[in-house]
Amino acid sequence: MRHLHTSPAGRVIASAELVNARLGHENLGSLSAARGFVPVQAPRLSLPASHAAWDDVAGQLPALYRDLALRPALEQLPVLRADATALPDAALPRAATVLGVLAHAYVHISAPEPGELPAGVAVPWAEVRRRLRRDPEPVLSYPDLIVNNWRVPEDGDPEQLRVGNLRLLVATVDNQEERVFYLSQLEILARCAPIVPAVAAAHDAVLNDDPQALRQALDTVTGVLGTVSRSSLTLIDPRPESATHVDPVVWAKTVAPLAVPFRAGVLGPSGTASPIVNLLDVFLERRSHASQLGGEIARHRRSYPVHWRRFLDGVGQVSVADHVAAHPAPGLVAALDAAREAYAGPDGFLGRHRRKVYGYLSVAFKVGRGVTIGGFAGSPQERTWNQVDAALTESRGERRIGEALSAARCRDRPAGSPAGRSDRAAPAGRAIAVSELTGHHDDEHGWWVAVGGRVHDVTRFVERHPGGDVVLRAHAGLDVTDAFARAHAGQSAAGRVLAGTDIGFLLDPGLGAARDVYRAWVTALFTVVELQNTFRLDRSFGRGTDLCVPGGHRASAFQRDRAADTRARFSGRYLPDCADRVLRPLLELLPAGSRSASGSATRGALSIRAVVPAPRAPSSGSGDDDRLRAELDEVDRRLAHVTGLLRTGARRLEQRGADALTGGDLPDLVHRSIEAFPRERGHGRRPRDVPAGTPSQRSASTE
Repeated sequence: MRHLHTSPAGRVIASAELVNARLGHENLGSLSAARGFVPVQAPRLSLPASHAAWDDVAGQLPALYRDLALRPALEQLPVLRADATALPDAALPRAATVLGVLAHAYVHISAPEPGELPAGVAVPWAEVRRRLRRDPEPVLSYPDLIVNNWRVPEDGDPEQLRVGNLRLLVATVDNQEERVFYLSQLEILARCAPIVPAVAAAHDAVLNDDPQALRQALDTVTGVLGTVSRSSLTLIDPRPESATHVDPVVWAKTVAPLAVPFRAGVLGPSGTASPIVNLLDVFLERRSHASQLGGEIARHRRSYPVHWRRFLDGVGQVSVADHVAAHPAPGLVAALDAAREAYAGPDGFLGRHRRKVYGYLSVAFKVGRGVTIGGFAGSPQERTWNQVDAALTESRGERRIGEALSAARCRDRPAGSPAGRSDRAAPAGRAIAVSELTGHHDDEHGWWVAVGGRVHDVTRFVERHPGGDVVLRAHAGLDVTDAFARAHAGQSAAGRVLAGTDIGFLLDPGLGAARDVYRAWVTALFTVVELQNTFRLDRSFGRGTDLCVPGGHRASAFQRDRAADTRARFSGRYLPDCADRVLRPLLELLPAGSRSASGSATRGALSIRAVVPAPRAPSSGSGDDDRLRAELDEVDRRLAHVTGLLRTGARRLEQRGADALTGGDLPDLVHRSIEAFPRERGHGRRPRDVPAGTPSQRSASTE
């Protein structure tokens, strides 16, 4: 009788199941053939009575967060022991989740961030991490935030680990954005559970030279990834009508800040921490970990619980690719290529994930986010979302994709390629100048964008956009060729939308001597329009409250804090930085004679105040809300004023060419724009989008 071999991966799974059953807990790592990386037993709903104080404050956390009352509450928390005589091993996962969420909420709830955690959290949390064999750095881990942070309601089905059937064990803000964002990751792990035994079965098939069993295992991996990409990854949905709508602005201001490590360079619970990503990288034999994200994934692997590390080590001992190359049985090569495409192809799990990340980050960084969990940091002017997109593309390229997928790779255009550009030999339709395009970025005038030299009226498409209306509103009135290429590379449906919304070509006037001035002027105009779009989205976090409309319902302390933050960032940094970085250089491009001709009488006609009052700390009084709303309205007026001035200048250049350079009109428009964006002194609040290296310095508005 033929002796059948069991792979190292299969032996680790069996051993982990036995050890965890014997210990009565899964502190060494949840791993099983039935649940994959999801715990076999649901997380505990409470701690021992001796530690009920932690449960009590965790239960009140959303209210404490809303009212900005969390820090005083945690500073009064007693220091409870967390050694083995006081807290049993089986309670450690819940304790790690509760203390980790409380600690991160304490630090990130508001600026400025505190330098130290209160002893009632810091002391026991350090002991819990030590007992779980963690790195001593205080950080909320992926098992804490995702793997062990769920519960099934009393009327739910314990076997259906799906977002609609789950609740968060410990919620911070307890809104839909938080629930869907975290629980969808748990659902992905649950749906991917069959991949764990399939990997072991594939290796068993290799060791036993069973091509049929190998193909079945590869087909299982491909099928599961397809289901996850279509069903679970899409749950984080930017469309307002979706049952699992995750508003990018609300997400950026409530969910994204929580999990950022307290110190730069420390691993946090980002997507690279997911064990299913590391498993597929090892199983499908990633080429390299040289990229920034590749190195991060490798570091996460070294930080995993014991069973996870041993399982991945076991998976690395058998090569499916080498076996298929040496024994190219019918269908095996195609099955392996299909699995790789389902994982890393442009329309596979990682390809779809990249597009979703780009859409959310392109909004989040604009409305106050300063650094991601993985450490990508920067202001909106630095367009950090493009850096993240490039890093995801580079990291995806380190995965092995078979030669059969070369055509698919060709469809995945590099960022910046002229996606959507018309193939017509000559421009068709009417000419649309930049000055006209930039006037269409609101409900009153409609929503236009330019892609690849063509202008598109997307007014009727805004609410139907698969990427959500927020993304289109953020880019309206602008040339979005680069963003379109990144978000829609190779998607035929996007091309059909472009064809159906085309209204003409973007005019590129031949201006001769004025060409350089016009290009710089257009850049300045686009910059201010983008700031205007961003401010509207940023402020929308308080929509419906008295921070936005007189007579609206009372805003929470948290909403007032975020509104004051918006006010501080725009008036204290974004607007004056725009004046220094974008507007003043325009004066240097104008002819020397015209630069000095700006008349003080014309500048004196500026209809808004020259100095915006310094922002006030938010309070609970309605009068303070009225003042804050007035200050936000003032920022809005300034942005609209400067947009109008720059549009006027662009129109004159388009109509008059080099003749517009004579006289004092253009310099005067620039001077008036600069005066509308004064640099404030002593505004009293550090802008939340300035990342730094310590908790007291780094932005709180981050993920």
